[in-house]
Amino acid sequence: MAATKPNLKITVTSDLACPWCYVGLRRLDKALARMPEVKADKEWHAFLLDWGAHASGLPIQEALAKKFGSQGEQIMQRIFNAGRPDGADFANWKWRANTVKGHMLVALARRYGKSHEANELLFLKSYETGENISDTDVILDVGRQLGLPEEELQASFGSGGLDEGLLKEVQQSDTFAKQELRVSGVPYFRISCNGGKAIALSGAQPPEAFQEAIQRVLKEAGHADASDGTPNAGGASTGAGCA
Repeated sequence: MAATKPNLKITVTSDLACPWCYVGLRRLDKALARMPEVKADKEWHAFLLDWGAHASGLPIQEALAKKFGSQGEQIMQRIFNAGRPDGADFANWKWRANTVKGHMLVALARRYGKSHEANELLFLKSYETGENISDTDVILDVGRQLGLPEEELQASFGSGGLDEGLLKEVQQSDTFAKQELRVSGVPYFRISCNGGKAIALSGAQPPEAFQEAIQRVLKEAGHADASDGTPNAGGASTGAGCA
């Protein structure tokens, strides 16, 4: 009988408006692809970089100029250059979205075990196909692609206004990250195995750092046969991110 693969739990605290969170996901994906001996369940939770973001979002060039002035173009190019080798192409990034509705959709999807699928699809919409995830129609389209019940989508995002329960869930997630976990920037990853002690990594770490953390988690969980062939990441705990 084949041995059962170790099952990792990876909890990601992230904002959909943070391009480094998208880069971090792709680097984590690359690390996991190098470790076929493990399974990983990813669960996403909200962190709001700006609760006061424009309700309809802003064109990305305008948003970057507003926040960074003349440095906006350089910052955008730096993100492009960092993300492309790991599969974050930013092929058609047009909007700096207000992410409240997006996080509400992720919270709804989490009830069906689909928070990862929801978050990844919202990243793709925002950064690769140029859609504005502030737009309710885009949110509803993502929910339908995920197979979420239409009646729940309409109750949460339809003409009756936003669902207060989902909004409260997003607020609680944001508060927990900032006050209890002391997260000051995203992405923020917590990796554990079989309910054991979690290892935390902050920022869009290189794939090797994720591999090293996973190996440590596996050994803590008693998987003595875990490979020791992971390149040393130098003990880095913080990578590029949004604060």
